[in-house]
Amino acid sequence: MKYHLEETQLRSLPTLKTRINGPHIVVYRYANRVVVWLGQESSVTKRGLTRARELCEYRAMLTSTASGGNSLQSASQQANMQIDRILLESLIAETGSAEAASQSLNDLVQLLETRYFERVWCIQEVVASKQCVCQSGDVVFNFYDLLSLTALVNELRGPQKPYSPLRFWSQVYQQRTREWKPHALKVESSVGSMLQVLMNMRNFQATDPRDRLFAIFGITDEGLQPVSANMDALVSGSNARVLSTMQKAFVWLGKKAEERGIQRTERNPAMTPNYTKPVMEVYRDFTRFMMRKGTRLLGVLSHVQHTRDPAAASTSWPSWVPRFDEPQSCTFFPARLFLPGIPLNGHYAYFAGLHDSPLRGSPVEPNVLQLDGFRVDSVASVCGPVRSDEGGTLPIQRLWNDLFAFPLFPRTTLKYIGGAEQLDTAFFLTLCTGGTGLVMSMPDQLGRLGDRLQGLQTLADHARNQARRWLAAFYGFPESAYPDLMPQSQAVRDANLSPVYYHVGVWNFLHHRRVFRTQQGFLGLGPDTMKPGDQVVSLFGGHMAFVLRQVSASDWALVGDCYLHHWDLMSGKLPELVRRRRVNILSETFRLI
Repeated sequence: MKYHLEETQLRSLPTLKTRINGPHIVVYRYANRVVVWLGQESSVTKRGLTRARELCEYRAMLTSTASGGNSLQSASQQANMQIDRILLESLIAETGSAEAASQSLNDLVQLLETRYFERVWCIQEVVASKQCVCQSGDVVFNFYDLLSLTALVNELRGPQKPYSPLRFWSQVYQQRTREWKPHALKVESSVGSMLQVLMNMRNFQATDPRDRLFAIFGITDEGLQPVSANMDALVSGSNARVLSTMQKAFVWLGKKAEERGIQRTERNPAMTPNYTKPVMEVYRDFTRFMMRKGTRLLGVLSHVQHTRDPAAASTSWPSWVPRFDEPQSCTFFPARLFLPGIPLNGHYAYFAGLHDSPLRGSPVEPNVLQLDGFRVDSVASVCGPVRSDEGGTLPIQRLWNDLFAFPLFPRTTLKYIGGAEQLDTAFFLTLCTGGTGLVMSMPDQLGRLGDRLQGLQTLADHARNQARRWLAAFYGFPESAYPDLMPQSQAVRDANLSPVYYHVGVWNFLHHRRVFRTQQGFLGLGPDTMKPGDQVVSLFGGHMAFVLRQVSASDWALVGDCYLHHWDLMSGKLPELVRRRRVNILSETFRLI
């Protein structure tokens, strides 16, 4: 890594050296240019960077055409997605050829999969820089132009590397080129919220496991502006402008206080690097802080991805503390689309019901997490393990047979619980996580989804439509066999139909998860380590439902989050009724160990 600093800049370095980012990030932030050294020139780097330059020039030409010859930024988001789709299709066509273009593309893929792109401390070097280029030998290329291709390469690799670090680098590029609304809080040198960053960098490498957190304190919203952590809220709809403006005001006050030499007190110890603490305690305290701050949301618990029975695991590591030091095993459910732990209506100072969890100071039982919520149903049956390498086909008949004693084909006349839809239709929607799996498989076809509830209903409509096309392509069923899958919306009917959309939409969340059925008959998609007898619960403040396992008369183990095909629960209607005591469902405190 190389950097260049002017003497005037060195003299004016602020007191940031004493803050959590350390002097090294200050160097990158004030450097005229940061050079990512990719090693001596080789045939791979030469051909790979040449191909990257060609693709960026091709994209610039397409973007200029789409925007009528104006600036690149004037093309709409929809047009940019279509341009990326054109580039992806052209790359897919190249991979099957024996031409030189195919070889240079392989070199580009190999270049982006070098160890540099998998190290956590390399992130600061790029994110904090004003200008960043990569260099191999004498070949110099804009590093962010190279990052603009990471999303395409990741799609091209497909299931070969489902959780590639390239997903994170794509996020870095998107954050750098993002168009900010006037009222939004923009944190300089940040790549987003801590949980979003952690979600995309679980497969990065770090010599010290604590650095998986410490290394991103200096490049995330909460790390750079602690006020934003203490004011976290569900910013959406009519309250977005007001809450964002309040955040900006408090950040401004914090900066003024620092300029006047007033010590800032808003940074929590859990957000300060401390290498004297054991790894588990660093992760545990961070997890508690992420739940305790702001309006108390439980998004951090969705980072729990057990690969072994949590009830039988070592008692030294609580089941509710995420293993940020372990690779990602499955795709995260989309955040804040489903809100089964948050009432649909009403005003609440705090969403989660936390006990023995002070914002500062130590809890009485630091390894025990006590949360309020309510039981939804117990798990009756669970399908076998699912892996995306099962020949590339969706094993839907095997999954169905694991849950039911009658075949999937021909169609059953049985209705799903509640009677609003057919049982097999509910099954197809559950596999696609209520339709949210399509967000990643066909983003350029979805258009504007409207508000949250309307968007969920539109996604479900798209999922039915794409499932109908998938059934016709793979099983030869005519449209008349599944009339209930025909969409009512004209906009959904006008979307392109492809069996690939449903196929990929299902695999997005099915890999390393299990389909299950509850005692009452609800279908769901849950963690890989769940089993019959587990309990599906709603924990107040949760973005998803959760699967718990009772280990004693008073203690539970957190197995993981789950999707339940239960509209009133996932939309927030049922939590509202429970919180207002309008249904005969009692809330209780769950003691997680």
